[in-house]
Amino acid sequence: MKQSRILLLAILLFSSIVVNAQEKSKNDSKENLHQFYMNLGYAYRLSSGPNELFKNQISNPDHYSTLRNGLQINFAYDYSYKTFFAFGFKASAFNSSNALSSKDELEVNGGVECKDDTYIFYVGPSVKYTFPTFNKNYSTYARGTIGYMSFRNSETTAAIDSIGARGISSTYTGATLGLGLDAGIDYSINDFLSVGFNVGLIGGNVGKLNVSEVKKDLKHSENLYRLDFSVGVKIKL
Repeated sequence: MKQSRILLLAILLFSSIVVNAQEKSKNDSKENLHQFYMNLGYAYRLSSGPNELFKNQISNPDHYSTLRNGLQINFAYDYSYKTFFAFGFKASAFNSSNALSSKDELEVNGGVECKDDTYIFYVGPSVKYTFPTFNKNYSTYARGTIGYMSFRNSETTAAIDSIGARGISSTYTGATLGLGLDAGIDYSINDFLSVGFNVGLIGGNVGKLNVSEVKKDLKHSENLYRLDFSVGVKIKL
């Protein structure tokens, strides 16, 4: 009788341990299924020169060089299909602006402040591979993506004639197929939050631009490829 009670207690204890272990494993797997990334940082466009439509950038190389530097923000979602493999989507935005507002520049342009404001947006599906690591607090990965990329440049140029100088505003838009590859490393603060660093290459080439409802073919396509360097957070659910 005593042995039966001990055996029953042992079975109940073992069953309890198994159930708790299964619940923990189940919860851990759920925590790793959904991952949300938000990164913010610096971007550098790799284009060697402007297309023939952008008057400010052609006439002032320093202005063009400034516009190649900008701010970028990235958002990504990954669903862990396997331990090291995930799929999801990535969205990215780039912005850069500059105005020719120095005394010499205003004098050249008849007192008109010429400027450019460039915006690039990307969204598309992605796949991610997480590399094996010997430290559970660190995670390294690589992600590839292909999708839709749009481009917009708002330009104010100077028109100088016998009447005087005036500013003319134009907005150029275009779209193309975008490609991207990035890699990063994350450090886990707890089970739900990580911080990390990411570096990536993303871009495409636009061969046509729309301006005032007119589509214009470019002799020199607008190169949208850029390097991204960012820091951010990852939330695991």
